[in-house]
Amino acid sequence: MTQKLSFDYEWNFGASFGWKKYDEEKNPHNKVVGSKANAYIHLGFLLNWQLSSNTNLRGGVGLTHFSNGNTSYPNAGVNTMEASIGVARFFGNKERSTYSPYPSRKHVFNSYINYDLILYGSTRKKGIYPEDSNSMLVPGSFAVVGLNFNPLYNFSEYFRAGASLDLQYDESANIGKHIANDYMPGDPEDLKFYRPSFREQFSAGLSLRAEIVMPIFLINLGIGKNFLCKGSDTDSFYQTFVLKTNITDNVFLHAGYQLYRFKDPNSLMLGLGYRFNAK
Repeated sequence: MTQKLSFDYEWNFGASFGWKKYDEEKNPHNKVVGSKANAYIHLGFLLNWQLSSNTNLRGGVGLTHFSNGNTSYPNAGVNTMEASIGVARFFGNKERSTYSPYPSRKHVFNSYINYDLILYGSTRKKGIYPEDSNSMLVPGSFAVVGLNFNPLYNFSEYFRAGASLDLQYDESANIGKHIANDYMPGDPEDLKFYRPSFREQFSAGLSLRAEIVMPIFLINLGIGKNFLCKGSDTDSFYQTFVLKTNITDNVFLHAGYQLYRFKDPNSLMLGLGYRFNAK
């Protein structure tokens, strides 16, 4: 921003432990967290003022999200907001350079298109709402498998955007509409299902994607709509948040999460990707 002031960001992606999860007998009031370990995601924005060559004054705001990715119930998630101010002191480098509002360019960037192909999978829990009954958890876990083909136009060294063809098979999709006829409301122990058809479990959608490019890591955000689907569980807008971790120029790890309707948690997206035309 100036020779002394910069606008910075920081992000964290990891795991958090020690949660006192929901238990019907020991912890019945916790209707939010259903697992002892949860994913941890944090994004912060900071103003960084260089007081001297090795001392900075930093202040800003941040958002943090904790979730288990719908792998167990309950999974309402925990969100916090923070404000912070502090001083950073750098040791052992008396000639630490100041910021420049006009960074030099060592080369000219030529725009190009790369193509990311991703295969992912996970397991999930499923809650349903039978007629004339309270909501309940379907016994067991369900498999989710997906494939994304994501062409991205590189506008600069730091930003890409494009579209993605998203295919997904969710074993739990629309299962709430296939409850056995002999089920008695209010008796979850007798809850039985018929397997939904493949058409109700499979969906294909198109999404718009934007990607922030950093060394090693890339953050990919998307919003889309299924165009090939059947049933209320898949006939919806969906949103994705993805972290890509480069292993080589072409191969990367893919860790993401999908929401439906901007609020309904769907599933984790853990997999591997290959980048064509990487530069």
